[in-house]
Amino acid sequence: MKRVFVSGGSGYIAMYCIKILISKGYYVVTSVIDKSKINIVKNSLDKHGISCENIDFKILNLLNDEGWDDALKDCEYVLHMASPVIPGNVDEDLVVKPAVEGMERCLNAAIKNGAKKFVQTSSYAAIYGKKSKSREFHDDDWTDLSNKKLLPYEISKTKSEKKMWDIANGSSINVCAVNPVLVIGPSMSGILSMSNRLTVKKLFSLPLVPDVSISVVGVQDVAKAHVMAMENDAANGKRFLLSEKTIKLKDLSYILKSAGFTKVPTLVIPNFLLKFIALFIPSLRMIAKRLGKEEKLYTKNANDILGWFPESADAEIINSAKQLYNMGILKK
Repeated sequence: MKRVFVSGGSGYIAMYCIKILISKGYYVVTSVIDKSKINIVKNSLDKHGISCENIDFKILNLLNDEGWDDALKDCEYVLHMASPVIPGNVDEDLVVKPAVEGMERCLNAAIKNGAKKFVQTSSYAAIYGKKSKSREFHDDDWTDLSNKKLLPYEISKTKSEKKMWDIANGSSINVCAVNPVLVIGPSMSGILSMSNRLTVKKLFSLPLVPDVSISVVGVQDVAKAHVMAMENDAANGKRFLLSEKTIKLKDLSYILKSAGFTKVPTLVIPNFLLKFIALFIPSLRMIAKRLGKEEKLYTKNANDILGWFPESADAEIINSAKQLYNMGILKK
């Protein structure tokens, strides 16, 4: 039975990956930050009809060397998914340091143990921050770290992935990176993912909808892409931008409205009015800069190399809202 190491096993995407891996007959070794997370993973898998017989847990810290080499022993594949997700303009050390150093610890342990393949969960954030004004993005586009407007999360994902490529180029291990856009869908554990909190919940709090678009992809399709990239030798040395579609917020609102969420706003605020309000409310300035602009994403590597063609994210959008509703966070 082939062994796969999955870092950050209690994470949003990671749990779906573990579900797929166990269903396919792999033995999974996964890391969690503390013992309390072990039961979260076990209970979540059990609720989804997945036996925990072929899973082993390791307590590991992204900022500590202890245990990494032993945890990856005999693991043929590695999915490195553990990385802090803290939005906004926070202290860089809270995000960048664990992201970069944690990746190094995991990759170096994989190399030391002779792992065949290392797949890193990177992000669209490592792609879209280029200086060009073009709103078209491809697999091989890179966020420009000299851009002074980057947020710590964007810096963390870009630095972490660049470091992976640097280390891998000096070794014999095969690597690839998965770069999803905003990931939508309910979590297996019931613990709210950051993407759902920031998107669906925020949308319900708005009186009017700004004329902006976001690119989305369903969480289950993202998990499938990870495993596909892991198993496919043609994926070696590649980056995989993942997106199902780019959708205007007003259209996302209508999807939720049609599913019975009547409190979601559907009236669009005029661009000139939002720009004026943004002069006095700094948090709206980022939105004001994106008004009327629609990005175009090309997922060529995922389509051509992996044969990855995602399901519509509409159901995941609705299921995210339903999970928030069931937890008493949203009202219909």
